Amino acid sequence: MADEPATTEPKDAISDVSLKEAFDIYQKQSDNLHKLWTYFQAVSLAVLGYTVGAEKAHWFTSTYVLIFLSYLFFAVANQWIIVLSQKELKQFSDAVKLATKSSGPVGKKLVVRTVSPCCIRVFHSISIAVVLAAIAATWYVKCSASLECPKPPDTEQH
Repeated sequence: MADEPATTEPKDAISDVSLKEAFDIYQKQSDNLHKLWTYFQAVSLAVLGYTVGAEKAHWFTSTYVLIFLSYLFFAVANQWIIVLSQKELKQFSDAVKLATKSSGPVGKKLVVRTVSPCCIRVFHSISIAVVLAAIAATWYVKCSASLECPKPPDTEQH
């Protein structure tokens, strides 16, 4: 039998990453995460502005339902990727912390912190709930309470 080559990988592969490399990776992930949050906020404000901001008495109830469900789908998918990215950011934060142990005096003072993915999920869920509640309230005020929403056209001809 041929001998299998011994693996030479260290138990902790992060140890061969310098402090600068670890911090650059962390910073890039942090920047990407901020972009995801900005995208979520921009879409949320656009949906709110479009739904709440103008006279929509001519909209069918199905239009409100479609906007509500579309936003919900977007927001849940966005939350999933933000939480996943936050978990990765935590791993990169740990890499920076490990790299600071073998750095000089300035590097040892470097502190990186991350928010727990659970807190991110809670805050994101509250943000989603606020937007969905605003859509529902707009429908209620403009259609349900005053019965002003037009009925969809009848597609069947008698």
